[in-house]
Amino acid sequence: MELEALTEVHSEIRALGAQLVAITPELERYTRLVHRKSNLTFDILSDPHLKTAEQFGLIYVLPDYLRELYKSFGSTLDKFNDESEYRLPMPARYIIDSSGIIRSADVNADYTIRPEPSETVRRLSDLARSK
Repeated sequence: MELEALTEVHSEIRALGAQLVAITPELERYTRLVHRKSNLTFDILSDPHLKTAEQFGLIYVLPDYLRELYKSFGSTLDKFNDESEYRLPMPARYIIDSSGIIRSADVNADYTIRPEPSETVRRLSDLARSK
């Protein structure tokens, strides 16, 4: 799972002077469970109604056939995300400096393609060296 892989590099991220935070549309009661179950070493923030994801232009709506497929497997995104429109954010990873400038962005419409955590550490290292 993505979150556990990030936990593995979290100490390296902290050593580079950076902070790791995950943001999800899931309601806080579900993120607390994931946090405990996965023994995460960083915070998971809830983005109710995808307000932050909207600001980053990351929103897509599941087509009707996928909604039905999700429902047939018992997955109810509307319950977990309090989002009746079945909207989701594209997975994204940003490196934002202390001035609020985005120094690196990885976004892919294919949710199965995500950057390796080691790549994030490498980019942070490169930024630290360039200061």
